[in-house]
Amino acid sequence: MIDKATVIIPCFNVEDYIQECLDSVLLQGEAVQRTFIVDNNCTDNTILKVKEWHRAHPNFALTISEEKKIGAPAARNNPLFQIKTKWIQFLDADDLLVEGKIQDQIQKFNDADVICAASKHLAIDGTERNSIPEQNVLLALMKGAGGITSSNLFSTSSILAIHGWDESLKSSQEYDLMFRIWRTGGAFALDMDTRALIRERHSGQISQRNARDKWIQLVRLRERMLTEFQDGVAINDDLKTELYQSFFDKLRSLAKYDLNAAVCFFDRILKPKKFSPKHSDAHSVVYVLLFRIFGFHRAERMKRIIKPEPPGK
Repeated sequence: MIDKATVIIPCFNVEDYIQECLDSVLLQGEAVQRTFIVDNNCTDNTILKVKEWHRAHPNFALTISEEKKIGAPAARNNPLFQIKTKWIQFLDADDLLVEGKIQDQIQKFNDADVICAASKHLAIDGTERNSIPEQNVLLALMKGAGGITSSNLFSTSSILAIHGWDESLKSSQEYDLMFRIWRTGGAFALDMDTRALIRERHSGQISQRNARDKWIQLVRLRERMLTEFQDGVAINDDLKTELYQSFFDKLRSLAKYDLNAAVCFFDRILKPKKFSPKHSDAHSVVYVLLFRIFGFHRAERMKRIIKPEPPGK
């Protein structure tokens, strides 16, 4: 008899997606003991759609609960202390699980606390891209390349040990969660098979209005990661360089929205380490040369003169 999972689906105005999402949970078969739909202040027909679907599948173990606190972290935390299964599948309502995903992961990685899996991302314009986990766990956390909420699978004990999701966060929620599990000694496994289809939707996109706050929060989390990795883990120079390079990549993204904040982070964290970026797909030969001659702040300003950002950036 295999271990089972509980599925938690936070819902906010996803009437066009939720039935297909539940269809994908149904395809998991006996690996799922119960599914929780958490109504997070829906104002459309999402819950009516859920009830309609459940009437067509009366033997499917489904519980609908309400969470008034706004945000997916609070909705995901809502049923946590009711869960008796060994595993938890957090699933966004606009995503789809690949058939047999949960059972296959449990059988292959039963000793793990976090199973980081590949996924396929479908953009609004119909283009697709595959997301494959980074094989080094520290780099996976730093890069944000350790799977995504719906493709991953978590042990219930690891989630309860850190008291669930941080409900104060507006972004970087899943990597904060995984980082805190790593800090408690949680075991990570890498699953290179595609386990979920991640569908973009207009209403779910981060707006330009709050992009700066998103990147500030993301960089602060990565700063904490760098500190913990250096203080608590023996890492070689090559890995350290890759971690710094990834952190710098995040600073350059932040610089598009708040250059002064990015420079402050750089001066405090990377400058004392005499960091200099390497030529890569993200850093052209010209940019690296500008950086080495003029430093981070001036290189970013000159880059904007040489190649202005597209409108809206």
